[in-house]
Amino acid sequence: MMRAVAAWVAAMLLGAAGTALASCPVPEGPIAALAATVRLLEPAMPRFLITARLELPAEHPDYADLLYLRERRVIARGAEVDPMAPEVWQAALDEVAGWYDAPPVSAGDPSDPAVVTRDLAELVDRVGRAVRPVALIAWEPEDRQRLAFLGLVWNWSSYPRLVVFRLDPDDDRIDANLGGMARRLDTCAFAVRDYVAASAPVARDLFLAENRARMFIVGSEPDLPGAWPVEVPQGEEVDVFAFDHPLVASLDAYAAVFVGDSAPVLTFARLLPFVRTNLSPIGLRRVLVTPR
Repeated sequence: MMRAVAAWVAAMLLGAAGTALASCPVPEGPIAALAATVRLLEPAMPRFLITARLELPAEHPDYADLLYLRERRVIARGAEVDPMAPEVWQAALDEVAGWYDAPPVSAGDPSDPAVVTRDLAELVDRVGRAVRPVALIAWEPEDRQRLAFLGLVWNWSSYPRLVVFRLDPDDDRIDANLGGMARRLDTCAFAVRDYVAASAPVARDLFLAENRARMFIVGSEPDLPGAWPVEVPQGEEVDVFAFDHPLVASLDAYAAVFVGDSAPVLTFARLLPFVRTNLSPIGLRRVLVTPR
């Protein structure tokens, strides 16, 4: 199982399929609850804004969560957040739902904890039905039973990317049931049923386009202020995938994008004979497209 990226997120991870997707507990307060939900829906989500001005003083308990939301453009600059105005709450939920072309939630009063919990459960349920996650399972070329890295192809999002998770050193064996391996990435927000599996060199080539693309780290867990984006030096991508590189040594998960290959679907199609997947060619194309 991937190492927990935060205590709250760890509580969300599921050990079996079939659990209701809209059962995520939330912290108290609309800002903290919304930030936790976005982190759950969008692991290692990059910033959209490099800097953000806040109306709250730095010592306010919601400061860090509001900064996180503002940097992801969930809550607009100047919005009334202390207390949060109903129209701000509605706009924030609309923004997140819009990332996935999911139906909007008819939000209630954010001053009511029960309403906050209800609204976020509805948001999670609608997003969970809309997303198209795919597990990327890579085994060591010299040992097919040993997991090299585990990632999440996360394209149906406002920030398409590959999320790579640090492995638990005590759980690095590949199951014969690759669908079961994919379900290691299940959360209470979404289920992971589709997978692409290959030896580590082939899995990396799916994104590096056989060294025609450049790799950038754009987000991480924990979120490191001001750290990203950073280009991975060419030839050092292997160490980054394996968490053996100084850039990712302190991270539990990171998000990467790959620049320079204009047709990733064609790269996947070209390498398809070398991978194992439960996706048809049509299904593969469906999960590689983006909402816009």
